[in-house]
Amino acid sequence: MRTHRRRILPTLALAALLAAGVTGAGASTFLKQNVGDLIRKSQGVVHAQVTDVRSEWNADHTFIFSYVTLEVKRALAGQKHAYETVRVPGGVVDGYRVVMEGAPDFNVGDNVVVFLGAWDDGALMVEGYYQGLSKVDRDAAGNEMLKGGSAHGLSMAQLAKQIAASGK
Repeated sequence: MRTHRRRILPTLALAALLAAGVTGAGASTFLKQNVGDLIRKSQGVVHAQVTDVRSEWNADHTFIFSYVTLEVKRALAGQKHAYETVRVPGGVVDGYRVVMEGAPDFNVGDNVVVFLGAWDDGALMVEGYYQGLSKVDRDAAGNEMLKGGSAHGLSMAQLAKQIAASGK
């Protein structure tokens, strides 16, 4: 009886693992990127206010993307434009909600720092997904501090200094 149990348990464990893979259980995997990585890979870095978030189906009607309009207060790296629009995976259209784990989350009125990258089609995106977005808040001394993303805990001045040191 013991010999039989020893053979069945590993077989059941393997079957459970295979079944989990077949059911479509999915996850997103992102390479960890520090601020230096994001600076190197990004096309620009902006301090901005979120003025609009709208969601749309893609052309094939197979996925929902959100388009986030940023009113640029200052460009920390790259060229300054008055507005930038980034395309982010996920959103809500006609009662359908798509959520992608690791996608950055924006709300109208957010004061943010965004590391800008580009999708294969040239549309702007957030470099490093959630890692490339930080909310800006003031500490008790009035310093602009970054919360979230790879720049979490840095002051705006510290981030600007790192960007300047990178040569971007």
